[in-house]
Amino acid sequence: MKFVARCVSLVVIGMVAIMLSGGAAMAQEKMTMEDYNLQLADWQKREADAKAAIATTDAEIATLRQQISSTDQQASQTWQEVYGMLGTDEAGVASFRSQLDGLSAELDALAALSPEELYKRRAEIDGIEKRLMEMKGNKISWLTEMEDRMATLEGKIAQLRANMPKAIYDEYTVVRGDYLWRISGKQDIYSDPYAWYRLYSYNRDSIKDPDLIYPNQSLKVQREVGPDEYLVAKGDYLAKIAGNSAVYGDPTKWARIYEANKDLQGSDANRIYPYTVLRIPR
Repeated sequence: MKFVARCVSLVVIGMVAIMLSGGAAMAQEKMTMEDYNLQLADWQKREADAKAAIATTDAEIATLRQQISSTDQQASQTWQEVYGMLGTDEAGVASFRSQLDGLSAELDALAALSPEELYKRRAEIDGIEKRLMEMKGNKISWLTEMEDRMATLEGKIAQLRANMPKAIYDEYTVVRGDYLWRISGKQDIYSDPYAWYRLYSYNRDSIKDPDLIYPNQSLKVQREVGPDEYLVAKGDYLAKIAGNSAVYGDPTKWARIYEANKDLQGSDANRIYPYTVLRIPR
């Protein structure tokens, strides 16, 4: 037996070490055959005990493997039942997860933009939010994992909107001889004298009379229409604007627009001009 041979070798090595020590006292303590047999018996007992412990551990491992296999089967069966209730399978869930990862990547890319660039691409944020809302209609979204992922995406969208400016505009300082018609006709403004009403309506808080502007007065030159604004085009009327999907999608809500812009329209709800910047209450 290899183990016994190993034990004998160890005993022999120990005896040689004792002899080489040269100690008179140690030299007198020679191992007798009886001592050797007792020590060998001790090692054999330890070997037997170790083998028994190994056998017990192997049995326990086998039992645990059976339990794990049984648990895996039960989990697999449970998931199949869950997939059945959701009307999908494992591949469908993986595809849904992949779509959410795609939306997350798009939002991360938008987060790297400057606030001004983000403002110009706000329609993409709206599109991502719309797709996310559509995915909420899928039963797979009921899974806790997907709920957590979608909540994270909603947080990213909210952060992007918080980082986005409310409007983008330049500033123009009035000089002597300026009037709105002349300013709006300048190439670096609107290149269109008829757009003077855009200047006026966008600066309604600082211009009480469109015929009265003063040197050194600062005017805001609207460059992008904000999410709570609407630039009137030829042929527009309040009901048509309210019915626009980007506004309310409901023509009957025209009165909300009228009330918010009464300072421009006065008492006539039908009086509306092209280039007017309307405030859209949300």
